[in-house]
Amino acid sequence: MSDTQPTQTTEPKAEVSGSFIYETEHPQLALPFTARVGDRRVEGKSISITHAVVSGLMPPNGNFEKVPTSLQFNFEGFSVNLFVEVNVEKIGDAENPDLRLQFCDPAGSHLPTLRYIMNSHLAGDLVTVGRFLGYTGPTQVKTKPPAAKPGTVQRVARTIRQGGILALSLVLIGLAANVVHERIMFQYEGRPVVIAQSGETLRATTAGQITYVNEDAGLGDVVYSVAANSGSLLSVRMPCDCTILPGAEFFEGATVLAGAPLVTLTEDSAAIEASALVSFEGIARMMAGDTPQLEFSDGRILPVSLEVTETADTAQANAAVPVQVILPEENIDQVAIGDTARLRFKRNILPEGLQQTIWGSI
Repeated sequence: MSDTQPTQTTEPKAEVSGSFIYETEHPQLALPFTARVGDRRVEGKSISITHAVVSGLMPPNGNFEKVPTSLQFNFEGFSVNLFVEVNVEKIGDAENPDLRLQFCDPAGSHLPTLRYIMNSHLAGDLVTVGRFLGYTGPTQVKTKPPAAKPGTVQRVARTIRQGGILALSLVLIGLAANVVHERIMFQYEGRPVVIAQSGETLRATTAGQITYVNEDAGLGDVVYSVAANSGSLLSVRMPCDCTILPGAEFFEGATVLAGAPLVTLTEDSAAIEASALVSFEGIARMMAGDTPQLEFSDGRILPVSLEVTETADTAQANAAVPVQVILPEENIDQVAIGDTARLRFKRNILPEGLQQTIWGSI
């Protein structure tokens, strides 16, 4: 049984080796160039990816490791300079002026330009004219053939597609602008407003159960009767010859508490009115000068004015402020009893006098 060494894996080195198995692995190309090695100028004879061969004199006792070198390729009207670090090696005997410039980093930043020059020379795009290089390749970028002219169907389809995109964009812009306008200009109250007719409200005088109702009662007739919890029967007579507007709890068998509103008595000549509960934010906007408006379900907008009807202590207990909605006389005919609306406050960005001037000029 023989002992064997375990196989160890080694990572390849990132640097490019300067020596190769075959001398012709990177062939030399005879390109005219000059090199400045340190402060000495030498003439180039050939060059490859890894090293260059030059001819010239160098100091006999100089340090020739990692010498900064400039490779200059002269063209007609311009030159290309590549900067590398090289190790200078003597070729042949002492009388031979040839030197080998071994690149310390063959894969450095100079490689793409050097490779392009060498490939262009191999492809025949670069020709040697004495000590200069000439370019014989194409001088204009190849243009694509013109596209075929679209037919009538394609043009119509493209027009329809562009029109649809434009229309959809305008709709989205309009929707976004409307949302921003609503958020900035208006604040809506959460409680609805019901248009009613002013009159006298009859309330339950005691807690109990309604045993009799008469919506068509005349003057002196019994409107409703309540069987009180004490065992007595209380009846309420009609105090006037007017119209009865029944409430939500005005029906036989309903259980009511003392003070619960049952019916409202109105006359034909009674004014139309409305009341609402407004949040503290709404009262603040009203005090700041914002305009209260009623927005009906059919889209009608009616400007109104508000009047606070209860004290601050009562409003704070109810977390809302009861207000009387005053309808303008010139717009009374636009509303009907029983209509519901939303109360909103419109922000006045411009002063009222300036707004009147602008609207008057329009």
